[in-house]
Amino acid sequence: MRIKARRLAIAAVAAVGLVLTSCSSDGGNGSAETNENGDLVIEGEVIATADVYQKAQEEGSLVFYTGGSEQSEKQAAEAFTEATGINVEIVRLAPNRLSERILSEQAAGKLGADVIRISGEDLIVAIADSGAFQPTQISQGIADALDPAATYEDGLYFNSYDRVYSFGYNNQVVSEQDAPKNWSDLLDPKWNGKLGIVQVGAGGSTTALTRFQLGELGADYLKGYAANHPRIFDSSAALTDSLARGEIAAGPVPIATAYASTLEGAPITIATPEEGAAAYPFYLGRAAQSEHPNAATVFINWLLSASGQKLAASIGDYPVHKNMPSPTIGEIELPAADAGFLHRATIDESLKNLEPDAGTWRQIFGYTG
Repeated sequence: MRIKARRLAIAAVAAVGLVLTSCSSDGGNGSAETNENGDLVIEGEVIATADVYQKAQEEGSLVFYTGGSEQSEKQAAEAFTEATGINVEIVRLAPNRLSERILSEQAAGKLGADVIRISGEDLIVAIADSGAFQPTQISQGIADALDPAATYEDGLYFNSYDRVYSFGYNNQVVSEQDAPKNWSDLLDPKWNGKLGIVQVGAGGSTTALTRFQLGELGADYLKGYAANHPRIFDSSAALTDSLARGEIAAGPVPIATAYASTLEGAPITIATPEEGAAAYPFYLGRAAQSEHPNAATVFINWLLSASGQKLAASIGDYPVHKNMPSPTIGEIELPAADAGFLHRATIDESLKNLEPDAGTWRQIFGYTG
């Protein structure tokens, strides 16, 4: 089913690049409610049993390694702390760099994370194979509400949401008359030297985008895009930053990454093109060497609960919790998950095409970095 192209006016602040940031949410008593048994209950769902919640409160905090955008993960951490009183320290890196850190720390027996969230099928498989994860006990009500396809290896890790990779343009640089509505519009020679793209090896997002472009748009599409001599970036955050400053006029961007910083006022408009967009999972798991195992369990349950999933949907991510509304960006609702807009490969499909797609991309763009 084709979706009528819509353009979403988004104000995006300059996004962070490939840097490590560490921040803690402010603590507090939280707004958690407990039932007669002392279980933590939020929006009618049991997030943690009384004993787990008590131990989590005693632990007081957790360390969250994430490849997600700094803005969206900070928003999630603050909402969790407000609800539970448990602090979250965020360590954020681009997925490929984060994977390198996790595997290095795991090999040395010094993994610093309690919870890990990352995109990229090759990355999540390597992390799981390294023994970095341990299964998480999910509350029955939450488990029953999850899409069965969101649980991997009997709860060793989960898909926490699907993020979407579309494209955007700077609406102060590009007039409404000239604005691109579909992927094919970006092949017009008028965009020569004005586009950007993230290199294929940056992580799961660019792997998914490349698979979509090759599988749905075709190799000739990428050749046409390369013919416009786009600037190549090392991360979507760096591209979004450049787009917000008007250094490039247009380029592919994850919707939620841009939207997480919209209230700051940068002039970015994001498209929902007729050809669709790439969807990719952000995987979530509890670290095997967790120093705060109970706080980690509560956090993972909350992220997968109705409360956490509604927050994800409110910034343009597609929930894995059943009966959630379609994602929104401000007052605009994105296409339903089954409307034909999303194009998402399975783990097996992604792994099968990973190296061939990357090789094709590098050849087309003449990229050797």
